Amino acid sequence: MKKTSKFIVSFEIFLLFLMLISSSLTLFFSGGPLSGFENKWNDRMFRNYTESSGDKRIFIAAIDEKTTSELGYPLKRRYYASMIDNLGKLGVKTIGMDVMFFEDSDNPIDDKRLIAATKKNGNVINLFARVETEMGNEIKVPFSDKFSEYSKYIATPNVDQVSDSDGGVRKVKLFVDDNIYSDGIIGGRECLKNRCDGLPMPVLSAVLYASYTDLHITDFYMKTKKDILDVDEIQYLNFRKPINWDLGAEKASRYVYKHISIVNIVRNKLTKEEKEIIKGGIALVGSTTLGAYDHHPSPFVSQWIGVEYHATSLDNLLHGDYIKAGSAWLLILILVIFVFGPYFLRKYSALTIFIPVIVATVFLYYLNVYFFSNGIRFSFVGPLISLWVSFLTIIVHKAFTEGKEKAWIKNTFGQYLSPKVVKVITDDPSKLKLGGDKRDMTVFFLDIAHFTTISEKLSPEELTTMLNKYLSGFTDIILKYDGVVDKYIGDCIMAFWNAPLDQEKHRTLTCFAAIDCMAELDRLNGVAVKGEEQPSIRIGLNSGPAVVGNMGSNTRLSYTVMGDTVNLSSRLESANKFFGSKIMVSEFTYDEAKDDVEARFLGNIRVVGKDLPVKVYELLAKKGELSEKMDKLLIEYNKGLDLFYKFDYKKAQAHFDKAVKLDALDGPSEYYKNLAQEYIANPPENWDGVITLTGK
Repeated sequence: MKKTSKFIVSFEIFLLFLMLISSSLTLFFSGGPLSGFENKWNDRMFRNYTESSGDKRIFIAAIDEKTTSELGYPLKRRYYASMIDNLGKLGVKTIGMDVMFFEDSDNPIDDKRLIAATKKNGNVINLFARVETEMGNEIKVPFSDKFSEYSKYIATPNVDQVSDSDGGVRKVKLFVDDNIYSDGIIGGRECLKNRCDGLPMPVLSAVLYASYTDLHITDFYMKTKKDILDVDEIQYLNFRKPINWDLGAEKASRYVYKHISIVNIVRNKLTKEEKEIIKGGIALVGSTTLGAYDHHPSPFVSQWIGVEYHATSLDNLLHGDYIKAGSAWLLILILVIFVFGPYFLRKYSALTIFIPVIVATVFLYYLNVYFFSNGIRFSFVGPLISLWVSFLTIIVHKAFTEGKEKAWIKNTFGQYLSPKVVKVITDDPSKLKLGGDKRDMTVFFLDIAHFTTISEKLSPEELTTMLNKYLSGFTDIILKYDGVVDKYIGDCIMAFWNAPLDQEKHRTLTCFAAIDCMAELDRLNGVAVKGEEQPSIRIGLNSGPAVVGNMGSNTRLSYTVMGDTVNLSSRLESANKFFGSKIMVSEFTYDEAKDDVEARFLGNIRVVGKDLPVKVYELLAKKGELSEKMDKLLIEYNKGLDLFYKFDYKKAQAHFDKAVKLDALDGPSEYYKNLAQEYIANPPENWDGVITLTGK
């Protein structure tokens, strides 16, 4: 047992250490290797719970298949010029070009037309790019200084800083770190005269928002950073559901925003609905032709058009609803609870632990849904993994320790507990409380009468055979009623009830066991071979507080019970000799069992070593199983007992005499008959009705 305890303690320390490491690693990797799983989970949340559609003010001027088939690809710059002019005539508020114009074209006239259209409309945002080279980051600017100057702003479309490991773009940084405006490299018409001095590089969606809201980009940067959100930090995109998504994925469009073909804009072949969208709207110009656009996976489709990401970021700015990051402290708290929660349940069965783990999983899911519905991105995969890793660790721990623990329980309790009780304890060792535990218990003593005389007549082998046969039969009865066999003391059995498990009506169970032991004695005596000894037995029962647990030395322990309750039970077993009774039970046991057993009152006795008297009874049978002969005998016995304690010893003796005639072997009737005769001759003075026993 000592080795088992040391092993368990060592494993407990190792387990705590392992769970602490698990918690730390889960928190650390939630932003690294686990982020891919978190992204996939959040994609699922968007698919299942997103209700918002794209802002109707935003549309895509699409270089689609129709445009490339009719106008060619790459598109000539004169067509871009015509598109800008026609959109301007239709009242578009802002045009964002997700198309790069870095080198001179093969047609200078087309270049001039594009510059002129950009200057005339004054609402066009063009792009520069930051390209990584061996020499470091290189800034690529539009093909003409005039083109940059006539553009309202110059922005960057780069998403390399915020793309995820799977190529998806789920976040945006509205201003990136490189401070190029302050160096006077580029800026656009609105950034002339150093009005953008010291401003980080804005991305396309930030500039489109500033242009649409007539807010200078520098003012937007300062105002937003101060009042709305930290524009220098990464923002999580709040994706809108694609067009027709409600009809099912197979009928849904890959697009969130209205696409208008550039060829129709150039040739003025627009529907009334398209003209209404363009008026006062925001155009993002980009390629949607298969193989001619930058594409990334989105929560809804595996290949999404890059220009739609800029549109989504702009949409979030217009509505102020980027997804916010969840509280790090709340995440840490949940991780700690999820990691160490199963540890504190480790003493229970796997099923008992599994239920709260499932409840915690469901709670985490709906917590995630709640946060998502309120625009907050909260980690789900990290806490989920930590919870289940912790649970599986506990299960492995239980597999290692419980095998040893169950073996110890079976070895320790298997010999004196019923198999049913042993199974309950091995299935859930937490129900076993070892050590000095004070409990309300019922104690049982059984002794074979005149054993010394019997042993003198038998050889050691014959004595052992007889003793094993009778003690085995009585032990089976005790275990049948879920009693614990404490010990065998020669020819005596000591047992108890209501430990190590709580037992309802343990007093009644003990009484039933005692009655059945008497029946077992009759059975064993009835099948005895002629000439074999046929012993009789005495049983004493008592209930009350007692201390139960593992007791003994450092090297040898015994699960036993101690206390005055035990001592009185032993005295009652011996007291049967005075009354000639078979099963003597104290009032503390009888009061509970009286509705389930047949018994008779023996008297108010004072045993050796006790000052206070106790009422005792003799158990005769289970309720309703009393023989007709005993029923008649009890009528005379009870009449005699009533008269005896009214000090009418002569009349009492007459009734006891009748009882003895019904059964000459009835010990209590014989005892009171003789005692009445003694008191007739020598009446006791000032007798208090208590019979004081003078021996054990």
